[in-house]
Amino acid sequence: MVVVTAVPDTRLNGSGLVSCETAGVTEISTSHCARLLGSAAAVLLFGMGPLLGQTPVARRKILTPEQVQFQAQAAQWRQRRNTLRDQAQAALDAEVAREKTGDCPDATSTVGEEECLGAEIAKTKENYATFAGAIRAMLASPYPTMPGQQPVTGPTGTPPTASENVVEFDRLEAESKLYREHAVAAAHNQFKGGTEAPVFADEAEQKLLRLHFQEMAFVYGEELSNP
Repeated sequence: MVVVTAVPDTRLNGSGLVSCETAGVTEISTSHCARLLGSAAAVLLFGMGPLLGQTPVARRKILTPEQVQFQAQAAQWRQRRNTLRDQAQAALDAEVAREKTGDCPDATSTVGEEECLGAEIAKTKENYATFAGAIRAMLASPYPTMPGQQPVTGPTGTPPTASENVVEFDRLEAESKLYREHAVAAAHNQFKGGTEAPVFADEAEQKLLRLHFQEMAFVYGEELSNP
């Protein structure tokens, strides 16, 4: 008779191994013993399956209707923000490239230079309008919040609301526009009475607008870099 038992094997640091012992039989074939051992091991492993290899099934979290709505709004917000950021960055990059090439290098007369500068200023204004419009739209679009969520505060106070950001942006734009108008008039007066006056005024307008472009890109750089 063959008995299959699980006995400790001290040679293998006491790990429980299945071995064959015979009672009343002097010999047992290796293959027969192996089959018996395999059957016994299969029974043991089957019983221990939940302990050895089975991965616990994670419970699926069920979202509330408010959470589902919040996730959808957040996804829409990111998509729109990415589109606006790309528009602003493209306009900024285009103007930087234009400035590097220079304005009206082939103008051969005062009248020709004045006409050319007028066209170049119009392109810069178009790029800036795209840039400023995208930045303003980003400022006007607050990140969605859960119902009842309170504004975040910190050591320097509470961040402004979207409406407050837009008001501040519009004020900067208005003040800068007024300053540039006065500065262009002052530039014109430097050559008033001569033919160079309108050309220098155009150069001043272009220079000041591009400087303002860079200023706003610096002030609102977080909008350009934050996804």
